[in-house]
Amino acid sequence: MKDHEGEPEFDFLYGLAALESGRPNEAVFALERITYTYPDQLRVKLELARAFYEINNYQASRALFNEVLATNPTDNVKANIKVFLDLITAKENNIDGSFSFYVSTDFGSDSNINSATKLGVIPTPIGDVLLSANGKSISDNFNDLGAGVVYNKPFSKTSGLTLTGNLTHHNNFASNDFDLDIYSADATYADINGDTRMSYGVRGQRVDLDSNHFQDSTGLTVAMQRTAGDGWSQGLTGAYSQIRYDDTLNMNASLRDVNQMLVSGVLGKTIGKFNHTVSIYYGDEHAVNAVGSNNAQQFYGVAFSEQYQLNSTNAPYFRVTLHHSDNKDKDPIFNIERSDKTYSTSLGWMWLMKQNINITADLTYTNNGSNISLYEYDRVKFQTGLRYQF
Repeated sequence: MKDHEGEPEFDFLYGLAALESGRPNEAVFALERITYTYPDQLRVKLELARAFYEINNYQASRALFNEVLATNPTDNVKANIKVFLDLITAKENNIDGSFSFYVSTDFGSDSNINSATKLGVIPTPIGDVLLSANGKSISDNFNDLGAGVVYNKPFSKTSGLTLTGNLTHHNNFASNDFDLDIYSADATYADINGDTRMSYGVRGQRVDLDSNHFQDSTGLTVAMQRTAGDGWSQGLTGAYSQIRYDDTLNMNASLRDVNQMLVSGVLGKTIGKFNHTVSIYYGDEHAVNAVGSNNAQQFYGVAFSEQYQLNSTNAPYFRVTLHHSDNKDKDPIFNIERSDKTYSTSLGWMWLMKQNINITADLTYTNNGSNISLYEYDRVKFQTGLRYQF
């Protein structure tokens, strides 16, 4: 089998990384872009066949494995293909669910862990206000620990259910007041029809701040992903979420409760070694409590990302995001409606050290401008970490 490393349209790393980290649908989405433009890349066909197998599209998986088998590959490739073909036959006769797991760790530094202003004194209509230590920006180093489980249950060759559970512990080395524990679970039903994948999901999340209950959210999502010829791909997602804050530490926290509608779209194009992606989104919130209507927002944004396929195991990337938000009522202290403009840019690197081990590094700068000085801030965050899939 030929070595395809370095050829144009080589979007292999992203697809393989997604496949090895329990995201086979994303792997299909990426690898199909290559096969449309370069149908003779046998290694890509093998990985795409494996991705189809993971999402229970056994018909497509068998067809690709047989295509490669017809080229008379090496004996070890033939043996691996035979194993998969036997598994496909067994799966079609008796479809069972399967589990996968991951653990991850990240280390980094953050110049503003609480996304707060550098100012010590804030002017207000009733006079200047001196901010407490926690009200101003705090810099710290941190460690993230994560773990998760994914259960896939196929219903047919082209449809199935995916259950996912994740937990993350974010530990700031010096400032425990802003430590976070995040617990999430979701269930997604997906159905594939030709080059289009439709999915329908429910999601729940709990956030603890410094080991105290802080926020809950539940939501519904509907998403469509489609691959097209010449390296094009499209996606469209609609989501509804209920976001609730706990009153235990702050008796007025529930005034921040909102119901949120979000629509987003993404357009991707692979050209040579470059993968270009543009996404746009729009959101609208409704305050649950009329007294807290100033906490509800209308927002929108656009993001652009660029990934370069350096070789089969390394991919640097660049990302920039512009976000605008308007609160729906006057701030009770400043007596004006808050309006923010946020700019964020990232530089990063993904390294597939082994098939089940990914190492990443990311540097992000964020600037938030606001018509209320209390909410203006800058933030620089660097982190690097490892994820192991088994």
